[in-house]
Amino acid sequence: MKKLFLVLVTIFMVAGLNVANAQTKDEMKASQERMEKLAKLCQKEPKATGVGDVDTYVKNVYDAAILSMSTTEQLQNLYYRSIGETKDGVTDVNIKKPTVEELTTLSATIAAQALTIKDAAGAADKALSASKTQKNPMKAAKIATALGFTKDAYPILVEESATQTKAIAAMIETAKTAKNL
Repeated sequence: MKKLFLVLVTIFMVAGLNVANAQTKDEMKASQERMEKLAKLCQKEPKATGVGDVDTYVKNVYDAAILSMSTTEQLQNLYYRSIGETKDGVTDVNIKKPTVEELTTLSATIAAQALTIKDAAGAADKALSASKTQKNPMKAAKIATALGFTKDAYPILVEESATQTKAIAAMIETAKTAKNL
């Protein structure tokens, strides 16, 4: 899990260095696909296992996934507004471009989401330790199911969060530059 945290930090640093690269439609499509995967995974909230550390970890990942899906949707709406198109690719000159304030507000949400993901990573080690102490096979099966959800969802969250960070930074930079024109 420590490696995963280091990967997360590295991704955010790389995303910060690549701010000059604006979000593309292909990146938006990939983001949409990640959001759909998360939606599938989150159709049902994982059941509580009765092991506090495991339940905390699973709940943190689940909450981060729900927040990520909402944030991705908001980000995509702002992106399409910024390029003057609808989600269907139809150019619409009546669309109001997002303001720096709107983008900054979403940026704060993305930063909070990154902290939620980081907190989940911190809880992972405790959850794994707690899961190893379970001798009851029924409880162990519940724990395995719950941790299986996190195994699938967490990498998607890390990738999506890095993409969101990169995209919002590029959009803010574009909006600030547009004010100077």
